Amino acid sequence: MRSDKHINKTEKVKRLKGVALGLGLLIFLVIGVIAGYYANEVRVFLNDVNEETPDELRDTSEQDESLRELHPISFLILGLDAEGAGESRRSDSIMVATVNPDKESTKIISIPRDTLITLPDSTTQEKFNAVYPEVGIKGLIDFVEDYLTIPISFYATLNFEGLVDLVDAVGGITVDAPFSFTVQDSEETADAIVIEEGIQELDGEEALGYARMRKQDPRGDFGRQERQREVIAAVVDELASINSVTNFTDILDAIGQNLQTNMSGQQMMTVATNYRPAANTIESVVLSGEASYEYIERYNQELYVWNPYDESLEEARSTLREHLELDEGTDPEDIENPEDLLDED
Repeated sequence: MRSDKHINKTEKVKRLKGVALGLGLLIFLVIGVIAGYYANEVRVFLNDVNEETPDELRDTSEQDESLRELHPISFLILGLDAEGAGESRRSDSIMVATVNPDKESTKIISIPRDTLITLPDSTTQEKFNAVYPEVGIKGLIDFVEDYLTIPISFYATLNFEGLVDLVDAVGGITVDAPFSFTVQDSEETADAIVIEEGIQELDGEEALGYARMRKQDPRGDFGRQERQREVIAAVVDELASINSVTNFTDILDAIGQNLQTNMSGQQMMTVATNYRPAANTIESVVLSGEASYEYIERYNQELYVWNPYDESLEEARSTLREHLELDEGTDPEDIENPEDLLDED
């Protein structure tokens, strides 16, 4: 039985060449790198990305003052799995990033997809990654706000298969694999991708396989989370290169087809320009917990699930709330509308 024995309550990760780590923050580096060269094309791209946002989440004008005043902000960042057309996508990766420009720091927490929860407005037990297909992005935002007792300023989703085009657009990435393994490709051909232990170059298909493999990792989902963060950091490094700027059309196409966010084009430009100091220090807030097999009624079988320790979850909540400069005197249990807290002085 797997358990999270290797994870400390809160660990700091090294600064990665001054760029933010996380799926949603990836887009802001792209904007910052190329906006000065192709400003009009970038603005058109940003507006197109926002078009698919659900109507109830489209109006984020209330966040404009916070952005102008450089207040701390938060992002819900989802990496969606690669299920076929017409099927409900599950959130393969669930991250929340808090960004504080005054402290020049960013904190990122990954919520394990196998975390056992009760679905919103029901008594049905499920895994955390089932919330998105059950209640949609608006329901997931509300659920995450309640779970972490913080407001979510913006969200971004990125389809993981979009990594194939993105990695290829930047000319491939370099990773340092902790062990060797084989994994199927995006066409579900078994053992089509071979990863060797150590430093190596990966193309898009290989990067997707490297980021998604879980069953052969002795640390399960936690090991996969680390590899996903490594892939994103490697892509960001490539995006910061001059060669990537010359290929900006391919890069924007790769992102635009697979990215959804409720940020307006102007808000993205503001974050890319004014919140860059928050990338100076990047900390990973990690939940400690334990795994088990629990009977899930809706599937009529026992499934692998994970539960955070109560004290670890409370510590994570406190860390994120402090980073967002929320009222320390407020009891998290008394919070009914976490999104209102960002408007407080």
